[in-house]
Amino acid sequence: MQDFIDRFEIEAPRTRPGIHLGDTAGLLRVMRLAAHLERDFAANCAVKPGEFQVLAALRRRDPLPMRATELARAAILTTGAMTAVLDRLEEEGLVRREIDSEDRRARRVTITEKGRTIIDRALDQRMARHRALNAVLTIDERETLSAILRKLLIAVEGEAA
Repeated sequence: MQDFIDRFEIEAPRTRPGIHLGDTAGLLRVMRLAAHLERDFAANCAVKPGEFQVLAALRRRDPLPMRATELARAAILTTGAMTAVLDRLEEEGLVRREIDSEDRRARRVTITEKGRTIIDRALDQRMARHRALNAVLTIDERETLSAILRKLLIAVEGEAA
């Protein structure tokens, strides 16, 4: 059985001479799989991917608030994108922003009850989809995949991330 990357490697010498995937094929598969998963999730979820990441980060820390800069790091968003996401989430009543008592320039963000309900449902949907997809792998394959991806994430994000 062949996937998109296999077919590209077969066609590339004819259509794109000089392009050889070689040792990057695995990471290209990860990127393609992530794009498929995000698209699938976005089509079946009440919140967009960036909003999901923000709500999930807030839910992990609930009931403690988070600063917008912490949320941006957790959601892998720029500060400009973070502001737009927080504006939408606040407008929908999913988060609340308050002035930080320690730094009046900063805002502390908390998740609302409505936000908890939305993210809990979205997390359940995502976990069900992941479990279904994981079913094509053996337990050993899942553990090996997880270990390899952990190593790559640490290389990209660092151990403290």
